[in-house]
Amino acid sequence: MKWFRRFVERLDRHTNMEVRSSIAKGWDQLPSGAGKSAKEQRTIWIKSAMDRLDSLCDDKTRNEIMVETCPHTYPKTRIKKMRAEFKRTGNLDDLIEVMRKDKSWGGGSFYDYPTREGNIVYVTKVPYDPKAFEKATTDEERRLAYCHCSLVKRSKEQISPTFCCCSGGWVKQLWEGILEQPVEVELTESLLKGDDRCTHAVHLPTGLL
Repeated sequence: MKWFRRFVERLDRHTNMEVRSSIAKGWDQLPSGAGKSAKEQRTIWIKSAMDRLDSLCDDKTRNEIMVETCPHTYPKTRIKKMRAEFKRTGNLDDLIEVMRKDKSWGGGSFYDYPTREGNIVYVTKVPYDPKAFEKATTDEERRLAYCHCSLVKRSKEQISPTFCCCSGGWVKQLWEGILEQPVEVELTESLLKGDDRCTHAVHLPTGLL
């Protein structure tokens, strides 16, 4: 239930009590088991919570809440390695090239596929299962092979793209670790938006380039 606790904590941080109570209603009554029924109940609750979040909060607030909700910890050894590479070259584009050439995620890059346009680095997710993605013959097969989120995969109903902002927290950890400065991250493409890939925009600190 780590995700749910973090979500409610971020609602406390970024909204008032009335909004928080409305969005988080019933979260503490959700089952915590690993069974199919428990997972389905949590998925249904998240869908409805995202709908309430969309209706009660603006884009910026929704993004901040979800990015900070990400429960996963980026491997510190990976961050340290990329930070050292950036310091060695002193060039962001050289670092991006190193990231793109990585093959340690099933033949794809663990660091996803970043590209830079001016003061923004666009980070496009590598498929969760690169081999299955390559072999896929239908849109559904490609979507299931591409998506990293088990909840999105098992949901029988459309979940708001707001939920995908959560994965921006993963991206944020890496780039803040590399640059040793705060960065803003926003979702620009998502399977839940109807796109064929998921991309986050990392807004680089002023004066970095």
